[in-house]
Amino acid sequence: MTKRKKMILGNWKMYKQQQNALHDFCAIQDGVLSSSTEIRVGVAAPYIHLSALSQRRKDNFMLLAQNVHWEHEGPFTGEISPSMLKDLQVSGSLIGHSERRSLFGESNSSTGKRLRGAIMCGLEAILCVGETLQERESGKLTETLREQLTTAFKESHLAACDFMGSHPDTPLLTIAYEPVWAIGTGKSATPLQAQEAHNAIRLLLHEFFSQSVASKIGVLYGGSVKSNNIKEFLSCEDIDGALVGGASLDPVEFLKLISNAAR
Repeated sequence: MTKRKKMILGNWKMYKQQQNALHDFCAIQDGVLSSSTEIRVGVAAPYIHLSALSQRRKDNFMLLAQNVHWEHEGPFTGEISPSMLKDLQVSGSLIGHSERRSLFGESNSSTGKRLRGAIMCGLEAILCVGETLQERESGKLTETLREQLTTAFKESHLAACDFMGSHPDTPLLTIAYEPVWAIGTGKSATPLQAQEAHNAIRLLLHEFFSQSVASKIGVLYGGSVKSNNIKEFLSCEDIDGALVGGASLDPVEFLKLISNAAR
């Protein structure tokens, strides 16, 4: 059985002015690196802060964008290319977050293109998937996850080896499962519900890739994760970490969450 390294990522969304972002980023980074935890930790910050944060980023700490375009350059007003992120030494990007899908019309197809752009530029891709409350209640959990993943992988036109990158034990692809009904609502899925979805994703990954590749791809849980419930989620067999929203905005709470995860 492959042992996947745990990962905790914070998603700052559209919060923090630059001075606060710099202060909180350094506080989180220093707290993590001083604890010598083996968990991979990082923060997805607004585009406008990435340059300044990149100058403060140390090895073994991840700095992510919250979205990325698929082209290297072109007439795409308001978009940021993979090569621009790479030039800033950004680690990778979130892709297909439910807020991008529901509020800004991003599709499974465009998510696949963004996935290709990131991977081909050597960026880590955190591919977000998840169902609405209506889809869950109508028994369409697995169907929804299959459609999101199948279309994204098909539109990316990538082979399994592309997702592995140059580090055999750290693929460029990570999946983040976020039930839409639990994002920013204060209501999280139960560990049993989360495990059910993660197991479905794990089985789908084995369909798409070889067992050796699929077993190395981490699957994170996101949706009202806090320091007082992180251990319950990580005790589940198929949950490899968390994508944390609100709790990542407070360095003290986020570091406490990471500490609890490390236990």
